[in-house]
Amino acid sequence: MASTKSLTDFVSQSSLNWALTHVLRFGENDIFPIPFEYEAYKAAWPDLLGLLGKVDLSAHEVAASLKLPMPKGKWGYRIATQMDPLDYLIYTGAVHEIAPLIESFRVAKENRVACAYRLDIDDKGQFFQKHSGWPDFQQQSDAISLLPDCKYVLCADVSDFYNQTSHHRIQNALLSALVSEKRATNIETFLGNLNSRHHSRGLPVGPSASILLAEVCLADVDAFISRKGYRHTRYVDDFRLFCKNYEEALQALHDLSLYLFTAHRLSLQSNKTSIISKEEFRRRDLIEPEVLEETSKQGKIQKLIEELDYSPYEQPDEFEIDESVEAGILRDTLREMFNEIVNEPSLNIGLARYVLRRAAALRTREILTSVVAHLQFLLPVFRDVVNYVVKAYDKKRPDQVGEALVSLIKDSDHRNVPFVQYWVLHAFVEQPLFCTAQKAIELAERAHPDIRDRMAALVARRYRLTDWVRERKETWMNTNPFGQRAIIWAASILSKTERGHWLKGVANYPIPAISFVAKGVLSQQS
Repeated sequence: MASTKSLTDFVSQSSLNWALTHVLRFGENDIFPIPFEYEAYKAAWPDLLGLLGKVDLSAHEVAASLKLPMPKGKWGYRIATQMDPLDYLIYTGAVHEIAPLIESFRVAKENRVACAYRLDIDDKGQFFQKHSGWPDFQQQSDAISLLPDCKYVLCADVSDFYNQTSHHRIQNALLSALVSEKRATNIETFLGNLNSRHHSRGLPVGPSASILLAEVCLADVDAFISRKGYRHTRYVDDFRLFCKNYEEALQALHDLSLYLFTAHRLSLQSNKTSIISKEEFRRRDLIEPEVLEETSKQGKIQKLIEELDYSPYEQPDEFEIDESVEAGILRDTLREMFNEIVNEPSLNIGLARYVLRRAAALRTREILTSVVAHLQFLLPVFRDVVNYVVKAYDKKRPDQVGEALVSLIKDSDHRNVPFVQYWVLHAFVEQPLFCTAQKAIELAERAHPDIRDRMAALVARRYRLTDWVRERKETWMNTNPFGQRAIIWAASILSKTERGHWLKGVANYPIPAISFVAKGVLSQQS
């Protein structure tokens, strides 16, 4: 009987190569630390590449993912997903192959309607243009709101879009974008497997590939709004419709709500949806961090601002800032802006990320004391907090940061939040001066079971606790896959002979995500 398999049932080796390049350069997402697994896989890549290229998407069973609630705003959480690393490479490679079709299906970039994360693939692993598209979103909003016939603005946000979007709707959107039926069906199946087939909804929050699938899913909403005659712009699931009067704005709200329900079974988030005058909109929504910097210091630092451009998919270049007047002005301005942030009753997440990333690129300690004093308030941007303190801590006083981080997961009201534990322990791995080896391993072993063994193994590796690793050589399988791989990775601190005796057997383990970590460690020379 002839095989019914086609090329669309498999991911090409070129796309898998690109996926590895992407993750090594940019990480899996803007939420979790870059997993060590990819460095291990890189060391054994030719063999692993051949294996991944033979994975049949139509029959592939995904491995377990790490799903952690991460703080979102003052009271809320959203579930972020760290996929099995081999599944991540397959998922990213599969979407990479159809990315140009998705981009062609979206409203043209120059129209500045679908502004978020426009495709700009290169051979160095870049998926999206350097900036996220937020400046285009704001500039288009500014331009349309200035038109004489714009009097009211409907600001609408889809409720829980990533978790509620339908896999079948994604499949239909891919078919509309001229993706082959096989590939569209295989992606739908893959997404269903990530949810253990219990739910036919939800995109994993984090992976870059999910952003593109979200965009293809919302493309028909853009088309619907335009066909109804409304002027609008959109950033991910944040819609702005510009109307000539209040009655038209009410009708636009009605039409958008009805279409989202009938076509997608989605709804708008009531507390983030409003109709406001264009004057109020311009006061409330069009203040930019760049504008704040310019107005606070008469634009003298604009050149440095441009040099420090940053998005989640383009790490800021490392560079030295001289002790010029302009550099000093920039540091002062960031301090002023940060003081404004922490003195507000609720956290402005976008502005906080902006300031923390600018400060990290500058390695300035101007805001360090304030950051350390407001750790709990800053939990919704805790990734950026950790990245900042690791780069900017005072080398004469590492305990200034270390003691605050220890207190956060030992004594604070948030000490039991796994996401917070994950990032604090990662900070110790990145900078062991923050914590003693004994305290770090104790805190890791008291962490939530989902991350306990993984982070304890990474702490042991960083602090070279060979006895901890040696103790687990016989019991490494008694934990989840994320912990198993980390224990194997930690074997790199053992002598070459000792780790060789242990890992030669593990390298033949039937689960590639584990065996290829062992092969990566065995390939190390010392």
